[in-house]
Amino acid sequence: MARSRRKVSRAAVFFALLSLVLGVLLYRATRPPGAGRAPAGKPLPTRAPSPVRREWTPRAADARRAPTLPAPGIPPPATPGAPSGPPRIAILIDDLGNDRAAVDRIAAWSWPVSTAILPALPGSGETARELERSGKEILLHLPMEPLGFPRVRPGPGVVLRSQSDQEIADTLTADLDTVPGVVGVNNHMGSAATADARVMRAVTRVLARRGLFFVDSRTTDATVARDAARESHVRSASRRVFLDDVATESAVEASLQGLFARARSEGSAIGIGHPHPATLAVLDRELPKLAERGVRLVRVSELVE
Repeated sequence: MARSRRKVSRAAVFFALLSLVLGVLLYRATRPPGAGRAPAGKPLPTRAPSPVRREWTPRAADARRAPTLPAPGIPPPATPGAPSGPPRIAILIDDLGNDRAAVDRIAAWSWPVSTAILPALPGSGETARELERSGKEILLHLPMEPLGFPRVRPGPGVVLRSQSDQEIADTLTADLDTVPGVVGVNNHMGSAATADARVMRAVTRVLARRGLFFVDSRTTDATVARDAARESHVRSASRRVFLDDVATESAVEASLQGLFARARSEGSAIGIGHPHPATLAVLDRELPKLAERGVRLVRVSELVE
């Protein structure tokens, strides 16, 4: 009986050792590569630290699938707020409304210039409709009180500092009604009015209700137009270069080069010109060459923020 017990006991020990060896081999075969190895000179931690981020849970893995690649020949979309490619310029031709020949000439351009039309003139409505049909962007060229008023007069539909907030709103609304298709507003003259915070707040409140942007023509360094626009949550931008302060072709060409330089240093820039023969002649020659100049022409609405 004693011999039988010793045999059973040895068999049990044998199977126990065999199970232990098999378990060790199975563990080594199935553990992740490199698990349990400590760098030279550093002991293994006794407890794994808590993870800071869990990026690869099943749900996280689903959310982080590789993006679908665009089809061959189709460029990937640009990142919002970080336009790629060459510096951008916008050219705004204002003081339009009565010069029929200039309007016809601009309407024939295939380039995306923007146009600003004076209100309450006999030709304001038809000018806006013709330019809109030709694919041009339409702004209201809002007459605003200049320094030297009333000796210097901006024309009909003018916003004055002597007006109440309601009178300013009524004037701007009436002006907008005479220029169909407007997407924004810029000031005509206005060196006094754009420096008056109350006046500009009254203007930008109307623009906010109508969903319009404002381009500050910067006829004075004392302007507060963009501050008022920000307060009213109105998109806005500022003119960087006047193309034709001197209305000769050589001067316009030099100003256009200045606009290119601004765009290269700042990423984008707005230039304002007028329907002078010299200005239109230079743009006729230069707009087809913008790619060679390393700049891209866009609508003014693409540069407001």
